[in-house]
Amino acid sequence: MSDASKNHDFCGNRVGNGPLNRPKTMGEVAVTLAVSESLANHGHHALVNAHEAAADNHQLMADAGVGDVEEHLDLARWHRWCAIVENQLADEADRRTPTTRGSKP
Repeated sequence: MSDASKNHDFCGNRVGNGPLNRPKTMGEVAVTLAVSESLANHGHHALVNAHEAAADNHQLMADAGVGDVEEHLDLARWHRWCAIVENQLADEADRRTPTTRGSKP
């Protein structure tokens, strides 16, 4: 740990159940960081699946002629584009997020 981090006043302003602005240890910061990165990584993968499912269902609605077919087709294209973007973010998160303690991205 660097001298700067030893003297820095780390405060928990948004995470945890403790009082606001209470000093946090570097261990607490590290755990919060690990959990946050894991949730963000998982979120990108979950969003890929959600967008692909939404696109598939809009396509099914359009194919069945239910409701505004053009709107369903437009939303299916949009969700597929979102899935592509989220998939790129998920791939990058996989590369950048350490999978085990001490590993390097």
